Amino acid sequence: MKHPFKKTIVLLNTTDNIKNALQKGVNFSKQHNTILEILFVHEEPLFELPDIFRLKREENSLDKESIKKEINRQLLELNPNDKYAIFVYIDDTLHRLKSIAKEPKETVVITPYHKDITPTLIEETSYAFWVLKETKESYKKILLPTDLKEPTMKAINYALHIFQGSKLFLVHDHRYLVDTLLVQADYLNVAPITSPLTFELNEEIKEAHQKEFENYLKEFGIDGEFIEANGEVSEDLIEYTKQHEFDLLFMYRSDEELFSSASLIVTLMENLEIDFFIAF
Repeated sequence: MKHPFKKTIVLLNTTDNIKNALQKGVNFSKQHNTILEILFVHEEPLFELPDIFRLKREENSLDKESIKKEINRQLLELNPNDKYAIFVYIDDTLHRLKSIAKEPKETVVITPYHKDITPTLIEETSYAFWVLKETKESYKKILLPTDLKEPTMKAINYALHIFQGSKLFLVHDHRYLVDTLLVQADYLNVAPITSPLTFELNEEIKEAHQKEFENYLKEFGIDGEFIEANGEVSEDLIEYTKQHEFDLLFMYRSDEELFSSASLIVTLMENLEIDFFIAF
């Protein structure tokens, strides 16, 4: 399979534990033959910077050369035969990223998770993101939630291609239709109820979705589970991911669909301590 990525950017906001992100960036770039660039952006209000990375003559000034040397030192340990472009800036991560990655559809961004930065990047850009919350070298179990819409096949292909050797698991959280024209009113409480016609339609849709879901499993030779909603989509996926101990969540983003929306992805990231890969 040919994926669209031509550039890999490792995005860093602190000097803490950057080896994991750099390692994944080097490996991904070599495996998929992409350009690799390193972007370091120090957000002054958010992160304290060690004294060794500040200019001695100016207490609050970033020593860009020291940071470049440290990043380059770690890159040389990981891959001594190649050199990479390293960019170091102060503040405005979103703008800095856009300035060096002008082809969002061809770029994958590998970055440690930061609760004040990552959500904005996901909500306001169209890059693919590999967001790191753990330090695992590889993934044994990957979960790919699907709404069975058009991007599903592409998402499965991407996941199998990018994470070869990992076990991919598909899940569909079935949602029931509700006949909102029929309501039961009790003073200020209004609750939608399901008519017999709606129930029959729901069963037909469920049967069709189950068949479509099973076709995906057979076509790609993967495992999966068709579950029925108990609560909000985010609640169901959080509970399911924790219960089955997946170590990466692979999602395909489509802003037109609730199931794959940026807001859902951000909610999952806030509540799950695993890595994420967000394709677009």
